[in-house]
Amino acid sequence: MQNNLSNTVSIVRCSRYQKDTVLESIKYLLAPWGGIGYFVSPGQKVLLKPNLLAAVKPEEAVTTHPIVIKALAELVQEAGGLVYIGDSPGSNREASVYRLTGMQAVAEETNSNLIVFDRMKKKDYYIRSGKQELELAAVLDEVDTVINVAKLKTHPLTGLTAAVKNTYGCIVGKKKSRMHFEHPLPRDFARIVVEIYLAVKPALSIIDAIIAMEGAGPRRGKPKNSGLLLGSPNAVALDRIASECAGFKPDQVTTLTAAREKGLAGVNLNEITTKGLSLEESRIRGFNKGTAAGGNIGRLAANFPVTWLRGWLENRRPYPNIDDRLCTNCGQCAKWCPAQVISTGSSIPDIEIDSCIRCYCCGEFCPTGAVNIK
Repeated sequence: MQNNLSNTVSIVRCSRYQKDTVLESIKYLLAPWGGIGYFVSPGQKVLLKPNLLAAVKPEEAVTTHPIVIKALAELVQEAGGLVYIGDSPGSNREASVYRLTGMQAVAEETNSNLIVFDRMKKKDYYIRSGKQELELAAVLDEVDTVINVAKLKTHPLTGLTAAVKNTYGCIVGKKKSRMHFEHPLPRDFARIVVEIYLAVKPALSIIDAIIAMEGAGPRRGKPKNSGLLLGSPNAVALDRIASECAGFKPDQVTTLTAAREKGLAGVNLNEITTKGLSLEESRIRGFNKGTAAGGNIGRLAANFPVTWLRGWLENRRPYPNIDDRLCTNCGQCAKWCPAQVISTGSSIPDIEIDSCIRCYCCGEFCPTGAVNIK
């Protein structure tokens, strides 16, 4: 019974970000496990970990919606848990991020603790080459359990960013850029993301797909009214179902490929039990999957057996291009480029394409949407 519950994915319809509607939808979402009490015990410190990519308003569909976090905070408190809300945005503008995304208001309204991931602690993780160290937010050792609350969006590096990828926010600040630099190829980066997920070990993962993001995600895509909430204790299984809902094939989502290599449960549909809506009822019609990791080159490279040629193919992936009509030459792309291959000083920044690692951080940090994937 435990195994069935662990590999169960619940899917419910939720039409709008209205507090009572979202609260009731989340209660229904958690019904297969008997409610939030399956994941939270009285007195536990519970971290709600949203996706807070940037300092943007909730209606842009870049971040987890504050009403989803507020509803979860209230449910955790009803179960006797102590609520902590936190993430590590890519920049060092946590105060602006928390204010604009609505998380500061949620913390004040629910009397929850808003925390900044500003300290790290080393943990061991294992890849094919053996044991290595991974630096994660120290707060993970200061709470009792983590509820991982992702946003469903496209991503040029992983194809889809959802529950597994959301745990990447447990890397603190500029260390995330460093990880991109050290693991630039999609397969290698996805393996590290999976290791981070296994180290974070969220008790429950939820995907906010009430309004998802399609096209040029995770920052510059278009909001897509999808009307779904999904949840599971197994983030791999959750992402597998979410990928089906959005029309992705498993090999178009590099974190699912990495999870399969690792032998994790939940990559194959026959391992997963769905509750609530059926997969057919959950299909997001006409979802634009974007252009990078989901393209033919990305799929071919992900499965090519010859290592050096696979790397060559992966480096044929789309590259960032700056639109001079939108660029204000603010320098944010250069500041946060992990490979330091962007220079400023002319009318627009110049990207050394031959040295670009195609992590697309420049697009995530550009405040005007001037960076396109070409």
